[in-house]
Amino acid sequence: MRNRLPFSPIRPVSGHTLWLVLVAVVAVLAGVIVARPLFQPGPEYRAASMYPQARPVEPFELHDADGNAFTEADFTGGWSLVFFGFTNCPDICPDTLGRLATAMERLDQMRVENPPRVVFVSVDPERDDGEAMRDYVKWFDEDFRAITGDDEALMELTRQLGALYVRQAADDTGFYSVDHSGMIVIVDPQGRMVGRFPQPLDTEAMIADLFELSRRRGA
Repeated sequence: MRNRLPFSPIRPVSGHTLWLVLVAVVAVLAGVIVARPLFQPGPEYRAASMYPQARPVEPFELHDADGNAFTEADFTGGWSLVFFGFTNCPDICPDTLGRLATAMERLDQMRVENPPRVVFVSVDPERDDGEAMRDYVKWFDEDFRAITGDDEALMELTRQLGALYVRQAADDTGFYSVDHSGMIVIVDPQGRMVGRFPQPLDTEAMIADLFELSRRRGA
C-alpha cells in the first residue's frame, strides 16, 4: 500500500515575472508545430497516443525539491510520466495528479515491479520553492517527484516535449494563475519521448495502458 503524507495548503505570494512569456510562447509553439506531425493514436493502447518514432530527450537541467540537479539522464532506467503544472492550480493539476496516484496504487495492487515514475514539472518557480513542491506532490503519492527551474531552463524541456505555459497578470491581491498544457508525456526507459496521455483522462484506460507499458523495456 502506497502511503500519503499530510498536506498543508500553500498560500500564494505576490509578485511574478512575465518578461520571458512572449519568448516562451514562440519557442514552445514552434515545438508543438514540429511535434504535431509525429503524434498519432496507438491502436494497441486504450488511452495513450503514441508517436510513430521515439525521440530522445535532449539535454536540459532543472532541480528537484531538495535542490538536486535533474537532467535528461534521470529519465533513463524506467518509464516516466511527465506532467506540467503549478501548486496553486485549482483544477487540472490536482485532478491529474489524483488520477496518477490512483493509477500507481492500482499498479501496486497488480504487483507491477517497476511502475512508472511520475515527474511533476512546476512552471511557477517563483512560488513553488522546494518545500512547496515537496508537500504538494507527496500529498498525492510519496513517490512522486517534483522539479522546476527558471524560465530559460524550463524552456529547454517544454519546447521539446511540446508543452506550453503562460503566466497571467496578477489581480489586486497579487495572486496570478498560469495557463499550461495538460497532457502527460510518456518517456521510455531509454530516455525517449514515445507518446502522451491527452486530456481528458480516462483513469481505467490509462491504468490498462500503463500495465502494458510496464511489460515492455522501451526497445
